[in-house]
Amino acid sequence: MNQYRQYLPLQNLALPFIGVAAVTAFLYFASPIVIPLIIAVSLAYILSPAVSLLKKIKIPHALAVILVLIISFFIIGIIGYFLFVQANSLVQDLPLYWNTIVDFTAKLLNQYKEFFPQAEDFDLRSFQLQDFSGVTKYLFRGISSTVSFLFSLLLILFLTFFILNDQNMLKQKLIRAFGRSKEKAGSDILEKINRQIRGFILVKFGTSFGLAIILTVGLLIIGVNYAYILGPLAGVLNLIPYVGPIIGAFPPLIVAAVQFKALMPVIWVLVLFLVLQNLEGNIITPKLMGDKLNLSPLAVLVSVMFWTWLWGAIGIVLAIPITASVKVICDHVETLQPIGILLGGKGDKGF
Repeated sequence: MNQYRQYLPLQNLALPFIGVAAVTAFLYFASPIVIPLIIAVSLAYILSPAVSLLKKIKIPHALAVILVLIISFFIIGIIGYFLFVQANSLVQDLPLYWNTIVDFTAKLLNQYKEFFPQAEDFDLRSFQLQDFSGVTKYLFRGISSTVSFLFSLLLILFLTFFILNDQNMLKQKLIRAFGRSKEKAGSDILEKINRQIRGFILVKFGTSFGLAIILTVGLLIIGVNYAYILGPLAGVLNLIPYVGPIIGAFPPLIVAAVQFKALMPVIWVLVLFLVLQNLEGNIITPKLMGDKLNLSPLAVLVSVMFWTWLWGAIGIVLAIPITASVKVICDHVETLQPIGILLGGKGDKGF
């Protein structure tokens, strides 16, 4: 019996890895430009309905864009100030909370040392910390100084303005880039991409923003310290499917346990997160999202890990919109459809 072996050319295996490495290197070194651009595009998707609403009441397009941006950045500035104050206070107090947990663990092990004889060999005092400067340096490594932060903020403002102001012209240029013979097909593809990505961003960011507000109010009612940072943090982490909501619940539970040194406040915080996160994750978001996008949980988690490694904390926020955008584009480009299928979830067959 003749057996035939089929081989793949080396270039078929090497080129994708070389391409990924090249793109990764570019995104890393060009992050001061790429990150503001992606944030500006996301903001343009979020703010576009507000611009359309102002245009319906006969406000000129350019003026509508300016008004929306001024109001939005004013609100973001106020929220950012409160978050910065709370975050700064929390970072200073983190060693206190951590050391309290270490002391409690040491007392617990000492109380039940007959069940844990090996615990006597460990000195838990070595786990006590003086500060968390290393953690904050990693999380905010993209904001190396006040000057670079202000420059990035100004760059995002201008990019968002030009994207919103020239969105119709940009759309026409993209359609013409497909070629005159394929303008109709290009227009249909762009419309599908725009509709799906906009729907995804508005739903995901909208529900996470609403969840952050309600969690913050709930933590304030319970009396948990740093509610203004723990609530928004849980909202941001909610962007990470499956793992994010669980991680987001731990800081408020730890703060409540150390602060009150009682069981009931911790139970109230746990109930608050369980109820709200289950409502959002199992009822509200699936109902609003429908079948707009079907992403594989594995692909999403890997992408979150990748973008967090590449860009730090900002990568957590941008990972899902980027992955969603890549999938939609791959679904509509024939040679890239295999990638779209790999990124898709159960039952996804591409377009």
